[in-house]
Amino acid sequence: MMGKDFNLPVSPLMVGKGNPAVSGVNFNVFLLADDIVEAAEAMLQQGYHLENIDAVDVTEGLLVTYHYAHFTKSGRIAHRVMVSRDEAKIPSISSVFQGADWHERECRDFHGLEFSGHPNLLPLLLDPEIPCGVLLKDDSSRKALKEVLSPGEIVFKADGFNLFDKEEPAPEQAEGQEQ
Repeated sequence: MMGKDFNLPVSPLMVGKGNPAVSGVNFNVFLLADDIVEAAEAMLQQGYHLENIDAVDVTEGLLVTYHYAHFTKSGRIAHRVMVSRDEAKIPSISSVFQGADWHERECRDFHGLEFSGHPNLLPLLLDPEIPCGVLLKDDSSRKALKEVLSPGEIVFKADGFNLFDKEEPAPEQAEGQEQ
């Protein structure tokens, strides 16, 4: 995908132009888990550095976010990947950005994420006796992704990507509202 601010060799699921004054992010780019390493390599080639990796437990699964910034260009880019809590696995980018090692280990400690290909996925902050995933929520505490994240102005959306679609009221609800 080409853009004036970045270039990705993979097809995003969605690109949203963020409001940096509100979120600190210029672009939200949703990707498939299988594309995250190639996307990280492209960011490195363009002079971006990895700021952090974090995860959020939402109704739809685990949202893993990679924040990138550039030393000479203004603006931050967030690569976002949704993974299922049941199969919380995503490829490691630690071979691309050495600093990802720490962030991936922290995400494993707190959210139970497995980073395939990680060379040292040992507990970072928690005692090895404590099970991973201590920050996972119960069903009643989770919020929908669109309640905790605004993608900004959607400038591209792949067919079938519906995480931010507006829900249509059920026909009986719509009828009841008209009366």
